[in-house]
Amino acid sequence: MKKTYKVIIIGGGVAGLSAAVTCGRKFGRGSVAVIEKQKRTGRKLLATGNGRCNISNNLMSELHYSGDRELISSVVSYFSVSDMKKFLSGLGILVRENDFGSGRLYPFSNQASTVLDMLRLALVRYGVDEITEMDIKAINKTNNTFEIICGNGTFYSEYIIFATGSKASPSLGADDSGYQLLKSLSIKSTKLFPALSPVETKEKYNLLKGVRAKGSVNVIADGNFLTQDIGEIQFTDRSLSGICVFNISGCVNEYLYYGTVSGKLCKEMMISLDVMHEYSRDDVCAYLRKARQIFRERKPTEILSAVLNKKLAEVIVIYSGIRKKSCKELDENDIQQIAECVKDFRFTPVRSDSFKTAQVCAGGIGSDEVFADTFMSKKVKNLYICGELLNVYGECGGYNLHFAVGSAIIAAKNIK
Repeated sequence: MKKTYKVIIIGGGVAGLSAAVTCGRKFGRGSVAVIEKQKRTGRKLLATGNGRCNISNNLMSELHYSGDRELISSVVSYFSVSDMKKFLSGLGILVRENDFGSGRLYPFSNQASTVLDMLRLALVRYGVDEITEMDIKAINKTNNTFEIICGNGTFYSEYIIFATGSKASPSLGADDSGYQLLKSLSIKSTKLFPALSPVETKEKYNLLKGVRAKGSVNVIADGNFLTQDIGEIQFTDRSLSGICVFNISGCVNEYLYYGTVSGKLCKEMMISLDVMHEYSRDDVCAYLRKARQIFRERKPTEILSAVLNKKLAEVIVIYSGIRKKSCKELDENDIQQIAECVKDFRFTPVRSDSFKTAQVCAGGIGSDEVFADTFMSKKVKNLYICGELLNVYGECGGYNLHFAVGSAIIAAKNIK
């Protein structure tokens, strides 16, 4: 099979499909193709937001992103939430904020399949070829033409948009093939590590498996506070999970994979949980003194079980080292120790194959390799890079999908 197009998009995820729709609308039938290595496009999209597809966020801000600040600023500045709504509306998709106050936007149907179906229908409407099960072996450029060599076909185009995604979530078909193809074209990536993932810990508390508790998750690097997020902490017997843990996992995984934090060497990292973050340490001590009188003849666990999950209360008492005493036997040092454990329950993160459970990948192609306003390569003219391949990732809450779609549309609109 041999065929020539004006634009070829490599990768059929949400970024690739958004770029394809934009180019198809712009250049007309038969001008654009999407090449996807899997049997169908959009597989990872179907899994987003637990199948509900959190597509954007009304609270959009650069503060919700990590990575290359120039690239972040470009998308947030030139592709607003209103632009996202307009793009989706053009596909026939309405959105709504399910959890009022969270800012999180979902398709009105609450189904990720709606977004994928409407994107694919738009491909048909604009005459975009959807070419699946094509494993790209090499890409060459001669003069102004790209040659894309696949296992069972060769394709030619004037422009290429790379939208292959990252190596996060390999069970959904993700790998590092996009980075490797770009490397063959002398386009380099920064170091890659997983983000938005659970964090495995050295400490194992079987009793905590399945427990959920609201609190703050604090990252301590070389004894200094680094970052924090607040929300529901989910415990397993060997890891910490939940949105607040996902949001701090990027910096933790950078340390676990490379021994650095924001590129600077780090010798030790700890995760500190505050499971009563609404109260100061002094307030917790005051509560414990009062509860000591109420539960005089009972075990110390019962002081905390009135405010915490019983299993979490038991583990904290064990952690504090005073479980063999009765409440009436607790002295001021014991009260201080329990309060310290409640406000600073520490875990040691350990490296695991977090790419398997990560939602996104940190690191990637930066503004030293692409023009931040167009996402075109600085080294290879008419080659554009968008989505998760770029050195940007957002917090949970629709920020990553917004960036993927936004960068793809910006790239597509800059093709002449």
